[in-house]
Amino acid sequence: MNTIQSKPELTDPAFVDSKKFVTFLKGDQDRHETMNLPLAMSNVILHKIYSLSPLKSLSKVTYTSGDKLDVVIDSNDSDDSGWIKDEIIKYDDISAISKTSIYLHQLFAKPRVAHTLLEDQTTNVEDFIHDKITMQMAAAENKSFLFGDGISQPKGILKYEIAIDEKKSHQIEGVIAGEPGKIENYSKIVELMERLPSKYLSRASWIMSRNAASHIRTIRDETTGKFLWQNSIACGVPDTLLGYPVVICDDMPKVTAEKKCVPVLFANLYEGYHIAENPNINILKDPFNAKPFIEFYATKRIGGDVVNFDAIKALVLQKGE
Repeated sequence: MNTIQSKPELTDPAFVDSKKFVTFLKGDQDRHETMNLPLAMSNVILHKIYSLSPLKSLSKVTYTSGDKLDVVIDSNDSDDSGWIKDEIIKYDDISAISKTSIYLHQLFAKPRVAHTLLEDQTTNVEDFIHDKITMQMAAAENKSFLFGDGISQPKGILKYEIAIDEKKSHQIEGVIAGEPGKIENYSKIVELMERLPSKYLSRASWIMSRNAASHIRTIRDETTGKFLWQNSIACGVPDTLLGYPVVICDDMPKVTAEKKCVPVLFANLYEGYHIAENPNINILKDPFNAKPFIEFYATKRIGGDVVNFDAIKALVLQKGE
């Protein structure tokens, strides 16, 4: 005799969390309500943001529950390894070790939905809200990783000074590739690649906008006549430039006729840029300030900063003096 068993999803924590979220979304629409998303649901949003943000997917990401993350920086170029000898090991280079703090800032997204959408019991409104939060937060994050002021948002890579001549502390080394408006100098692209220390090449990538990519695609090797750019032959595999993957980031500056622009980076961002993030996401339902729509105010905390300037190189277009 067969017995009827209860549906397993009714007791599954993920199912219970989803039902709580739907109840929160479609509940009383005439009052403010707030909810901390269950961690499993927050992780879904964070994973989607990670896949949509080219800079975040290349950088090192550390989750923390605090207001800041302290990162130890060792500016000593020597390797901390070797062979043990019958003598006392002296740490003469302890002065090369320092600490930087990455402060977390509050990021928000404000998706809006119509009353009728929430009242429709057949609509999967939770996925709609998830997707809106994901798209809005991913766009804000990626732009801040390049241009953020470090005060109310992460400190962006291109907020630091690009050193053309002699590189100083807390500057990114740059290579002038010619006048603004075009990229066509083969030797300067090769030089930029060679400026990155060998120990960072294993995870190095070219980072540029589609606009910059359209210029570089046409450059040929001056010796062989072959294109430097190689198109991918498989889905999900990036194009390559001089053998290293190209990551398209539309927030990168375009090739313009401005006096100075930085349209291309060649970097190992896993070593060069560190992101600190609190995985918790809070949502406030506001039925009053965006009538006739209901606004959902989602917030989370995130920070980022350059931690290794040697792992990032920049291509610069600049007018001659």
